[in-house]
Amino acid sequence: MRERFRAIFFFLLLYVVAGYGLLLSGPGSSAPLRSAPSEQAQHLAGQPLGDYRARRERLMEMAKDGIVVLSGAVEEEFGEVERFRQRNYFLYLTGVDVPRALLILAAMESNGPREILFLPPRNPARERWTGPKIGPGDIAERTFGVQRALSTTEFEAELKRLAEKTRILYTVVPRGPRARFRSEQEFIERLRQIVPEADVRDVTPLIDEMRRVKSPAEIALLKEAVRITGEAHADVMAALRPGLYEYHLEALVMAAFLRNGAMRAGFPSIIGSGPNSTILHYMENSRQIGENELVVVDIGAEYKYYTADITRTLPSSGRFTERQRQIYELVLGAQKAAEAAFRVGRTTIRDLHRAAIEFMRASPLRSSDGQTLDRFFIHGLGHYLGMDVHDVGDYSKPLTPGVVFTIEPGIYLPAENLGVRIEDDYLVTETGLVKLSAHIPSSPDEIEKLIGRNRPMPR
Repeated sequence: MRERFRAIFFFLLLYVVAGYGLLLSGPGSSAPLRSAPSEQAQHLAGQPLGDYRARRERLMEMAKDGIVVLSGAVEEEFGEVERFRQRNYFLYLTGVDVPRALLILAAMESNGPREILFLPPRNPARERWTGPKIGPGDIAERTFGVQRALSTTEFEAELKRLAEKTRILYTVVPRGPRARFRSEQEFIERLRQIVPEADVRDVTPLIDEMRRVKSPAEIALLKEAVRITGEAHADVMAALRPGLYEYHLEALVMAAFLRNGAMRAGFPSIIGSGPNSTILHYMENSRQIGENELVVVDIGAEYKYYTADITRTLPSSGRFTERQRQIYELVLGAQKAAEAAFRVGRTTIRDLHRAAIEFMRASPLRSSDGQTLDRFFIHGLGHYLGMDVHDVGDYSKPLTPGVVFTIEPGIYLPAENLGVRIEDDYLVTETGLVKLSAHIPSSPDEIEKLIGRNRPMPR
């Protein structure tokens, strides 16, 4: 018995000592970071190190005539009110969410590392505010699976050294009327100062095609984003009733996202009631919901940098009117027609769009002024889904295994204050489509059963 108590006492002593050590090295401390775990157990943003390494290798093969140079996001981009979020291209290749990081990939390099991650030196005073950050060195190399992790102070010297072999620099080149105001453009100007006469080329077409087809790890993250979004839709359906404000439903959406582990919403939530149901990207969410109105709920949780995008249209009073149900069933039928038209590796999103249009046009239903309702389907049928809600990739290409996309037909009748959109997320497999959001009810009968089950709402 004495030996037993002695053993218990020894175990408790070890437990207390270990707990004290955790306190000393906790988030508020500037103590040295622990060694990185083995690669077998290491994931970054929910994906294995090997996936990031394979992407970098593939990109270097495509850009072997030059040097790939990327910059990560900085805290100032998000002001005082937004949480830091790494740039998608940078995270896709590295898994690194440390602010102010830089990356060089040099396929032609033969006398040194072909991939160099640059991280800001650790700043103990700043870490009292932000928490410990991984700095340059061997821990960063093991944590992020890169060949070399140097200080950002060495970036210019390394780039100049590598640029002696080629002046071709691949980086993110911003497009559009506001391109000159974007931080990526400032980075390009910095590159031209470091490497005079640099031939700057856009790397995004190369990476976009890689991002179009998702890995198993990416698909798992998207499935979790869809699951969380489904929780939010369930909460909205249970609470919906006339008299609520649209922002009451938005509050339920955000609570469900955060409660289930999402980082944030993948895009501003659209909660459009009555006349607002006909506005495609309505985001004010400020109107009081009336009797017998439709409410378009277009939402998506972002989980570890991957977002869902799912829309349901709900009757505020718990039952569709006859006209509302007619339009709703037409939109639902158009979605099913698009699903039926799909062929692996042969059809494009545009092909599916035509199938939905033809289904609507064949309907005897008309608008109040006698037009076929396909004329009120005023947007594309769907889009790729991934790190961006409207994800990158060539939309003219057939849908092949690994692609994730949406099918979202809609009909919008402003003259009737009536808009319906139904949107689901799909994965292309070798054998056909998998509807990732199939567990979220979309039939009118199912929706009517779920509306207003828990009517009380917190003030």
